[in-house]
Formats: sequence, structure tokens, C-alpha cells
Amino acid sequence: MLKNLGLLPILLLSATLITAGATGCAGQKAMNMPIVLLTDFGVEDYRVPQLKGIIFNSNPEAKIVDASHNVPAFDVFTGAFMLDIAAREFPENVVFIGIIAPYTQPEPVYIVLTTTKNQVFVLPDNGLITYVAKNMTVKSIYRISNEKLFDKPIKELVAERVQGRVGALMAKGYQPNDAGTPLSSYNTFDVQEPVISTGKLPGTIVYIDHFGNAVTNISRKTADEYGLKPGDSIRLKCAQSEILAKFGTIYSDVSQGKEIVFVSNNLDMLQLSINLGNFADKYAVKAGTKLEIYRAESNRMVPKE
Repeated sequence: MLKNLGLLPILLLSATLITAGATGCAGQKAMNMPIVLLTDFGVEDYRVPQLKGIIFNSNPEAKIVDASHNVPAFDVFTGAFMLDIAAREFPENVVFIGIIAPYTQPEPVYIVLTTTKNQVFVLPDNGLITYVAKNMTVKSIYRISNEKLFDKPIKELVAERVQGRVGALMAKGYQPNDAGTPLSSYNTFDVQEPVISTGKLPGTIVYIDHFGNAVTNISRKTADEYGLKPGDSIRLKCAQSEILAKFGTIYSDVSQGKEIVFVSNNLDMLQLSINLGNFADKYAVKAGTKLEIYRAESNRMVPKE
């Protein structure tokens, strides 16, 4: 399985697009919004250049940004997290095309969703929108069903031909309702939210980074409310494991090979790690794994060994 390219390119490119992007709002004419691609295609075969060719055929002046094509294959949970991070950092007036495991339904459904940030998302309706919809206000959602936009019936077309074509048209000024019929609902994941109760702090692993660190959906604010302080020892329950770890601030708060939990300064979210080790591999966790945090019975500092 290919490793993720990381989120740094997203953060760097977003700043340049503030001036490069179009001046209108989503759905207006006379723009050409940048198109951000996020897929699980990898970079070795034909799919990425094919997708770009489809886009340029419909919009020769398209501005294409590669967020990542190395989302782990079929990993919609990871894709949903990366899409949300990108959406937060990119400015308004951007079209996101996300193609990750679109064939999770007998008959794939494709959607065009807009937010009040005036960003447009062209996605399969398989949960990829989960975190964007949670963290932003959805303005409209349409099912891609307008057969007049294509040279074949939609059901005969692969995802890149459907989404690439529609994303390209949205970028150059088509309105979301040009894509098809309105929807009142869409699919999202059942994510365990970090609500403090009965002495435990539940949450969900939302991302595994290149080093095997497990990023959770537990924010710094929630960790503070739970009362976690550097030096506390805590118990983690996740997958089939119960793990004793130290709550700290940096990896070196524990010796090499030991478990450390701290708030990532980059994401401001709780991260489960091993100093110079791979937490995800050792404990067989992945994006979507639920977890619970408890204070250890003896809340003394976990010693370095």
C-alpha cells in the first residue's frame, strides 16, 4: 500500500490560490475556479493523467492542483479527513474533486455539494463528505443526474468521467443545479464523537500519518476539559488492545519505543504515538477505529526506561 504524500502541499498551495482563484461565488459565470484533486489512484498508472485530460477537454483553461493521489486504496475514512483539512486551508471559490472508492454502492451516486464558504465538492456519495459537512455549513446538494452533460448514460461511465466532467464545468461557471436533481440527504460515517462521560473520553482515529501516528478527533479543548496534564499516565482502549501511555508534549517525553499521547501542534488534535516507532502497525489501528481514554489508576508519571 502506498504511503500518503502528506498534507504539507495542501497548506503551501492554498496560500497561492487566494490571489489565483476566481472572483465570483460558486455558481456564477465568468470565473475559472481552481480544481483540487484528491484520489486513491496512486501515481504509477494511467488514472491521474486520464482524469486531467477529461478535465481539460471540458475546461481548457482549468487550473488543477494535486492535493494527493496517494490516499490509501479504498480508504474513504482517511480521504474524508484529508478532504476536510484541505477545505479548511484552501480559500473560497475552489472546486474539489474527490475520487476514493466510489463503487461502494451497487449503483454509484455522485453529488455536487456546496458550502457557505463558496467551495464546491464533486464526490461519490459514500461518506467522503463526512467531516466537511460536520465542520462547515452545507448550502446545497445535487445528485449528478443530468444526462445531457455526457455522451453516454451516466450509469455506463466510470467515476473519473462523471466527476471530472462535472468538476470542470463547475469550475468554469456552471451552477450546481445544472448537474441534476436536488437531494435532501447524503451519506456520512457513524463517527464516535469525543463527549466526556463517566470518567472516560471516547473518540475516533481519523488519520494515520506517514510515520504511523494515529490522529484522533479529540481536540485540545476537549483534552483540557477532561483534565489531561503533561506527565499523566493514561489507559487507551482501541481495537483489541489496552495500552498504558504517558500524556506529554513531545515524543521525547518517553524513551524510544514507548507510547506517548499529546496534542499535535499542526492539527491541534490528540495524537497517539510511539517515540521512534509505529503506533498504527503495533496496535493494528486505522482511520475509523474507535477508542476510549481513561485516567490510569495511579496517575503518576510513566517513567522513561
